[in-house]
Amino acid sequence: MDQDLIALTHVCRGWREIFISRSSLWTYLDCENVDKTRVYVERSRSFPLKVFLRKWKRISDCDDALLAVVPHTNRLGSLTICTLPNTLSDLLSQFTFPAPLLTELEIILVFQDHSPGPVIPNTPLPGLPSPLCKLSLSRVVTRLPWRNLSHLTVFEFRHVPGAIDPLFVAGLLDFFESTPLLNRISLHDSIPTSFNIPAGRVVPLLHLRELIICGLPAHSNFIKHLIIPTASFVGLDFDFSTDSTPVPACLANNFNNLHHIDTIYLIPDRFSSYRRMRLIGPNGELRMSGSWAARIHSSSVAGRQFFWSLREFDLSKTRRLGVSNFSSSPGKEIENCPIFQTLLLMKHLRSLTLIDVCDPSFIFSLNPGKNKSHTILCPELEELVLYVTQRGWSYLRELMEMASERAKSLVKLSSITIVSLGEMCPKEEVFKLRRCVSHVEYKLEVKPPCWNDVSGAEDWDEL
Repeated sequence: MDQDLIALTHVCRGWREIFISRSSLWTYLDCENVDKTRVYVERSRSFPLKVFLRKWKRISDCDDALLAVVPHTNRLGSLTICTLPNTLSDLLSQFTFPAPLLTELEIILVFQDHSPGPVIPNTPLPGLPSPLCKLSLSRVVTRLPWRNLSHLTVFEFRHVPGAIDPLFVAGLLDFFESTPLLNRISLHDSIPTSFNIPAGRVVPLLHLRELIICGLPAHSNFIKHLIIPTASFVGLDFDFSTDSTPVPACLANNFNNLHHIDTIYLIPDRFSSYRRMRLIGPNGELRMSGSWAARIHSSSVAGRQFFWSLREFDLSKTRRLGVSNFSSSPGKEIENCPIFQTLLLMKHLRSLTLIDVCDPSFIFSLNPGKNKSHTILCPELEELVLYVTQRGWSYLRELMEMASERAKSLVKLSSITIVSLGEMCPKEEVFKLRRCVSHVEYKLEVKPPCWNDVSGAEDWDEL
């Protein structure tokens, strides 16, 4: 990008004057070349500087590019330092002037071994307090809370393996209390496996819009000490080694935005213990992903428990349910099936999407003739979308029976869409559904859709 910018100044005299006069174009400094650094500092005039330092050795007198920036610390707008642990303190010591414009600070430590790095003090730069809005620390050992960061809105923290002290959680809660404007928090492997915080210690995050926690099950206990406001997004990337549900019981109490769930997407991997869950409330969202119940060797058992965990939430207002790669053997009686028991709570479900789900439990549960009490599950269900492979066609007869029974019970489905994945199916059998369904559509696709295609959401890999 720098080469392109400089090339534009060589097109003609007019272009040169235009681009040189735009001070905002010359604010990014990588401190790799002293002549280039001096030119950028001069052309940026009074604009805040964006400095990125990548250093692998201690500062020396011959490091002229960096030394050319140091006198302009008062113009620092953002500072990113990527270095080794033993050179970090040397780099920070260069910035000995106030930084009244500093809004973003990022420190990334690169380890050559697993030894912990130096402890960063509570105030890493003498320029603080500043209008610092974003603080990102990667593999940095620090004793939180940092002080005088009342303007902070974004906090990202990735810990050094084996260097997190149980007392760190108390400091983290103190830090949240001292930064009332936080709206985005990201914690990666930053919660120790055990900690002792009084049960009554709860910190409200009044401005929170996004909370992402990746790590061990201890984060479920950590969340109990936070008050999550309405209209916030929470992402949990878990790694559970027990057979218990990955949905902490505290969620229904703390997540005001999820007291009523409108949309649910479940992706239990058929061939591994990896699970994904996305719950959307009226104004907020919860995503969970990761390995769960590694000791469960049967994917059908894990699938049932994963589906059963939804019962910890209020499902009475759920409008949309999507399930992918689900495997669960039905019980002897449909009333004892976890799918039946869960769908029973979804009284206002209107849309059900099943992607490569070769499981008759969903169809059986929706068939009022399959249960002893003839209970009509999901009486407002209008749309059913099935993405099926060849092995899924064995349930076509059950699908026909379910649609017929619901029509007899005056809860006729409005629409059924069947998408055949990879192979043609007997279309004449599909269109027989028109006898008891208002609209029937058949499609042929090569592969199943991604969840972002189905739900309009971002890719799960970004969690």
